[in-house]
Amino acid sequence: MNKSLPLWQRTALAITMMALCAAPALGLDAIEAAHEHFHERRYAEAVQAYHALLETELQQSQRDNIRLMLGQSYAKLGEDADAHRVFKEIIDENPSGSYATQAVHRLSNLYLQRYQFRAAILHCKQILKQHPGTNAAATAAYLLAQSEYTAGQHEDAMESYRYFLDTFPHSPYGFSAVNSLIQLYIENKRYAAAEKLIAAQMKRHPGDTTLLEKLAVLYQQQGAQPKALELYRSALEQHPGNTSIRKKLGSLYVELGKTKQAVEEWKKLVAGETNSVARQQELGALYLSHKMYSEAIAAYRQAIRFSPQNGYLYTQLAAAYKIQGRIEEAGMVYLQALQNVGMAHNQREAILFAMQDIYDNPSQKPLMAKLIAHTQKATKRQPRNVNLALTLAELLFYDGQSQKALETFTQLHARYPVYIDIMLEQYARRLARNGNREAVDFYQTLLQVSSDSARLGETHRKLARLYHKMERWHDAVELLTAAANAALPGANSIETRLLLAQLQLHGLRTPEEAYATFQRLLTRRLIGSQLIEARLGIAECQLLLAQYPQAQEGFAPIAADANRFQATAQKLIGDAYFFAADFEKAEEAYKQAILISKTDRLTNDALERLVLIQSHPDYLKIPLAAYATAVRLHQRGQTDAAVQQCERTLDAYPQALIVDDIWLFLGDIYREGGKDAAAMAAYRQIVTSVGGASGPDVPKSALAVKALMHIAAIYQRQTDYANAIATYTTLITDYPEDVITVYARQQLDKLAKIQHN
Repeated sequence: MNKSLPLWQRTALAITMMALCAAPALGLDAIEAAHEHFHERRYAEAVQAYHALLETELQQSQRDNIRLMLGQSYAKLGEDADAHRVFKEIIDENPSGSYATQAVHRLSNLYLQRYQFRAAILHCKQILKQHPGTNAAATAAYLLAQSEYTAGQHEDAMESYRYFLDTFPHSPYGFSAVNSLIQLYIENKRYAAAEKLIAAQMKRHPGDTTLLEKLAVLYQQQGAQPKALELYRSALEQHPGNTSIRKKLGSLYVELGKTKQAVEEWKKLVAGETNSVARQQELGALYLSHKMYSEAIAAYRQAIRFSPQNGYLYTQLAAAYKIQGRIEEAGMVYLQALQNVGMAHNQREAILFAMQDIYDNPSQKPLMAKLIAHTQKATKRQPRNVNLALTLAELLFYDGQSQKALETFTQLHARYPVYIDIMLEQYARRLARNGNREAVDFYQTLLQVSSDSARLGETHRKLARLYHKMERWHDAVELLTAAANAALPGANSIETRLLLAQLQLHGLRTPEEAYATFQRLLTRRLIGSQLIEARLGIAECQLLLAQYPQAQEGFAPIAADANRFQATAQKLIGDAYFFAADFEKAEEAYKQAILISKTDRLTNDALERLVLIQSHPDYLKIPLAAYATAVRLHQRGQTDAAVQQCERTLDAYPQALIVDDIWLFLGDIYREGGKDAAAMAAYRQIVTSVGGASGPDVPKSALAVKALMHIAAIYQRQTDYANAIATYTTLITDYPEDVITVYARQQLDKLAKIQHN
């Protein structure tokens, strides 16, 4: 077993293995299958599998183990309440049991990993109070002190550590608690208390050199260097092989200005071990930390000679060069590293990350070009050298030449399919994260060349999500449908089906199809947010199909409970009243949505509807009701009907206050459909009119700013930069106080750069 793991993790692993060994053959297969879901990060499927297992006959140890994993799965899904409930049940049922200590750790970590220190502290205190004298209480007491330390509550942490050590003197966490308490005393300059605790521990453990070391550090921090020096030397006489003490002794010599003695001391670390990579690496790190760069370079080069495939050594060597401003030499070290480490993803990633200040820095463009040219020449000399080809592809990618990099990756795929699959996926993800549309090319190439069915299934989903973001709705739906037809892994998972339903609802605007997809999902076992999302989707489909009472009935329970869809459901209740022309109730619902909402987008949508209702009372709000119907028709995919509804309203009520809103809405519909000329004509109606009147002396409409912005954006997309600049300039000139002028100035700067290049 890996002894580098924390004690509680080693204990958990041992207990898990015991539980598995005790399982019947059939149960063992089912448990392993459930664990595989968890380790492959299919947490929703893991939850379902663990629930199914808990309904079967199991030994108590198996049941507790599965519940621990169930809680972990809930935590990974962000379902904290369910995770908390599961962990707390395990603790409360048997607080002195072996699984209770694990559950306490995981319950505390549930909050610590989200930096919710107050919650972690509170729950540890509750367990201490509820189960005094138990294993769970001992663990909670230790974690309470640890949480307070992490939260910066040093006084409370010191008191909690003392309580833990006094109350649970035989706990396996005692040694760690003592070390932490000593460290806290030192950090808070409680030197006398620290020295007293160290002295007490030295009496109990006279041969413990770590205590001697801590005492020396304590003296050193108090400025008592001679005492510290004496302790280090004494400790080394007893334990000459203790490298930690020797390193600190050397550091103390540097602090005293005795560099020569420090070097002599540190050289003993590699004495008789000239081919020890670890020792040379240690030596290099020591020199580097003390700004002894020439010595550090020599040590790292020596280490590289013994371990030429160790990427970390190269990055440290390059760091020594970079600190001195020798960037080109650092760049050549990175090249050497990439060509020598082989196909180790983690190492190559670390090297390329270390190179970031070269390829991301515009002033280093000439150096990047030089490194690429150097690699291209080497590749021509050794055309079958895979490391060179791979290095060239990576350099091209990070230089912004994605298509050339993709060509090289594709050529390498036939020889190294698994490795290049991973590379293509990794770089596609990076491009997508940065909003680069070339991510599509990488994902599509992966779909063409890969033969890994699991990877293909996941790639279909990732590309579909990217299409969703790019509003390429049909492409996204076709991709998911193709994955389902090919029976790829995960193609019919709940996550994928939810994505498909959302695409049908908000992308293709086919609420009938989305309704059927959501309904089929309800026949499956959904958990937490999945169930809420499906029910919300069904209600939204009913809303767009003008089934307002049914929609409101679906939204109401979601809006009433605290969940991440609460504000959305409340806003959609407002939409249901709005589309039904019950504007008074719509106002109330939108105001409630604004109180709940945590997102600017949702708040802005609700505010816009409120302003719309309050600003258009004329003609008994009949034009407003017609506008609401047009919006609903458009959202359900009946664009032609929406346009006709707008045109009829403009003809019937040419002087209505809502005329400009209708023209803006028509412009948006035309622009969305690629009819730029019609869109600009609609927007210009707003710029030159107010409430139906028009002419050069007519006051500007409040919506004219939005209209001008959309016109400028169309020109910009058409690369008609002259008209785009003229329109943005008009915005700034005519509406200098509007917040949109900041955006307009940004776009003018962007266009100026484009024209300059």
